[in-house]
Amino acid sequence: MLGSTATTAKLVTKAVRHPLRAVRRLVEAARCAGLSEADERDAALAFLSDAFEVDARSILDEHTRSGFGSWMERRRGELGAFRGPYRLASTPAFDCETTYLLVRSMKPNVVVETGVCYGASTTYILQALAENRRGVLYSIDLGNSSDEPPNDFFVPQQLTDRWHLIIGDSTQVLPQLLARLEQIDLFHHDSLHSFEHMMWEYATAFRHLHAGGVLSSHDVRTIVDMRRPFQANPFTVFCDRHRLRSVVSRNVGIAMRQSA
Repeated sequence: MLGSTATTAKLVTKAVRHPLRAVRRLVEAARCAGLSEADERDAALAFLSDAFEVDARSILDEHTRSGFGSWMERRRGELGAFRGPYRLASTPAFDCETTYLLVRSMKPNVVVETGVCYGASTTYILQALAENRRGVLYSIDLGNSSDEPPNDFFVPQQLTDRWHLIIGDSTQVLPQLLARLEQIDLFHHDSLHSFEHMMWEYATAFRHLHAGGVLSSHDVRTIVDMRRPFQANPFTVFCDRHRLRSVVSRNVGIAMRQSA
């Protein structure tokens, strides 16, 4: 059931402007509906605890007590009330928290992400870096249109000192950025979800991950090609091809590059 007339209208508007994305989101929601959040969270916690020799559950408990998640939920409500005829959805809180737990557990110094949208997952990464008291985030996004919220909608001012936002096409900007940085600790994909583009971003970033670095990705349970609905997700294909130790928690994938 779609709910209110206003909600239905928003969905229709999204579908008109991005029909394939709207269909993918509906399929994604249906796939995730059958998953146990407890089991999905346990899988990520076990992986992170073992990989980085931390107590990831304690990190989660600390995060839950902090009230940060409640603040973000209020901000999500404000996103829904944002003036303008059009907006995409933001990354779900569960997936944002998985990314937060990853950053808190591994304590990276240099993080690169593609795809910011309104900055939901970006804010969780920045919050984790601030709590770690180390690390910077480079974010690449095409930029938003004038009739939707800005890329930094979710990002509090006090977190921006660790953030470098680059507006541009990742096919051009990402190789340049990685060449300048030379090596990075963590790469997170959340931009264009097509098989070819995801594989290209993974491969491009993977070459710059140091030993023990992490490749993470959103939309790892999403159909990226509606013409091939049963095709394996690019994240799974890439991990299998490179024999990476990995885990999938709901719609986030985490894979480690083998240590030297």
